[in-house]
Amino acid sequence: MRGAARRIVLLFGLATFCIAAVSAAIGLALDSPVARSAATGLYLVGCFLVVLGVFAGVRGPLRPAGDDEDREPLGGLLGIGIFAKGVRRASGDERADARATAWLFLAMGAVMILAGIAIDPRTTFL
Repeated sequence: MRGAARRIVLLFGLATFCIAAVSAAIGLALDSPVARSAATGLYLVGCFLVVLGVFAGVRGPLRPAGDDEDREPLGGLLGIGIFAKGVRRASGDERADARATAWLFLAMGAVMILAGIAIDPRTTFL
C-alpha cells in the first residue's frame, strides 16, 4: 500500500509540474507573467480532467456488444451507430475499472486546480 501511495503522489506531482512548466514556457513566449500562465494552464487541464472524470463516472451498466454479426442493430441511423451490434451488461471488473478511472481523473483534476490556486498571484489564502 505504501508503494502505491508513493507512485500516485509521484504521478500527480510529475503531471502537475509538467503542466505548470509547459504553461510557464508558453507564457514566457507570449510575454505574460510566468506564475499566472502556469496557474492558468493548471486550471485548464484540471477542469478538463474533472469533466473527463464525471463523464467516466456516469457511464451506465451497458456496453456495446462485441462481434455478434447476427444481432439486429439497436441504434443509430440506418442501423449504423454506437449500438449497431447490440448491447451487453458490463462485467463487475469493467464497472470497477470505470469507477477507479473516474476517481483518478477527478483526483488529478482537483490536485491541479488546487496547485493552480496555490501559485496564482491573484489569489490569497486567509
